[in-house]
Order: sequence, then C-alpha cells, then structure tokens
Amino acid sequence: MRPTKTWVILILLLVFTGTNGGLAAPLQQDPVWIVTYPTDGTPVSGEVTIQGTATHPSFVSYGVLYATGPTPTGDSQWVPIVFGVQSMVVNGPLATWDTTTLPNGQYTLALAVYEVGNDTPNLHFVNSIAVHNEEATPTPTPTATPEATEPPSEQPTPAADVIVPTIEQPPTATPRPTPTLAADAPPSEGETNGAAGSSFSLAGIGEAFSAGVWIAVLLYLTGGLYVAGRAVLRYYLRQQKSGPKTP
Repeated sequence: MRPTKTWVILILLLVFTGTNGGLAAPLQQDPVWIVTYPTDGTPVSGEVTIQGTATHPSFVSYGVLYATGPTPTGDSQWVPIVFGVQSMVVNGPLATWDTTTLPNGQYTLALAVYEVGNDTPNLHFVNSIAVHNEEATPTPTPTATPEATEPPSEQPTPAADVIVPTIEQPPTATPRPTPTLAADAPPSEGETNGAAGSSFSLAGIGEAFSAGVWIAVLLYLTGGLYVAGRAVLRYYLRQQKSGPKTP
C-alpha cells in the first residue's frame, strides 16, 4: 500500500505544479511605440506594409494615421489607416497603407498607443514620406505623314545664238587705314579709391543682417507649427478615443 500511496502523491504534485504553471500571469511588455518602416524620407508607392512595435504594460489599443505635409502642424488633417487595434505588436506589421488613391507628394505618419487610464496617446511620428505612384502612360497621337513634293523643274538652258550681256562690276574702293588707338591710360587715384570702397558697403552688411533675422524668425515659426501640430493631433485622438458623449 505504501508504494501505491507514494505514486498517487507524486502524480498529484505533478498535476498541481502543471496547473499552477498554466495559470501563471504572462510577462509584462515594455512600453515601446515605434515605426521601423517606412522611416523619415522614405519613398513609397502602392500598398505599403507599415512595420514596428506597439506595446505597453497597461496596453489598451493602438492606431496608425497619416496627414499631408512633411511634418505635423496645427492644420494637419489626420486620416486613420487602422484605429482601436486591441492586440500588441512586436517587430511586426502594424497596418497596410494603400497609397494608390493619394496624390503624389509628402506625407506624415503617426503611431498612437493608448494605455489604461490615459486618454492622451503615446505618439511616434515619421516625417517626409514621399508617395510617388507612376501615372498611366498616355496613348501617343498618330501624326500625319507629309506628302512628297515634286522636285523643282530645271531652268531652260539658253540657246547658243542668244547673246548674254556681261555686267561689269564697279571698281573696288581702296580701304582707308584705320587709326590706331592709344594705350588705355591708367585709372586715376580717385577711380581706384572708388573701386576699393565699393567692395565694402554698409548696405551689404544691412542686407546680411536682415536675412539672418528672417531666417531666425522662420525657424522659430517652424518649431511653433510643429508643437501646435502635436497638440492638435493629441486633441483629435482624445476625441476619437472618448467618442460622442451620451446626454
């Protein structure tokens, strides 16, 4: 009886251990949201498989969107490619983007990952994606073949008994000698000073300063548009996530 009890106890332990292993909680995923293809400045065409990773310990869902323009701005109009996907992706396909219906130009991609208790998504942007789909080749229009023209008829040869008058040319006038110009006189001291002074102009310095100021202003405006674009996209995604409020 003792060997039988021993085997029963061993079997129960194995079953209990296997059951506990099956009920063990899965490992948490690290918070990663990134698009690995396409990258910034990649030319694409046709149907594009967007590759990347979308994981989070408190993962809810993710979405992939696009907008026209090389970078996100406050006026960007975001169009979802996929949205509300509730399964995490690790180094795999996130979405398939059909660019055949889009005009050629530059676009921006955005990956948005939502987590529990936060309506503001975690964002990753891919800038300056060049969509270039080949246009259909137009059928060439046939050109009319020009008709062959008849060669000009030969001029009649004068008869032998016809006297052709000889036209005498007037005598050639003897050309007059061309006067030789004197060597150019060296520039005066005043002209030399004027040429040297023209190379150093206060107006040129002022133009260079104005150009620098405009470049700094444009860089500041570009940064402001980029920040505004991110804010508008976050607001848009919060609205998409929350949905219409019931009265």
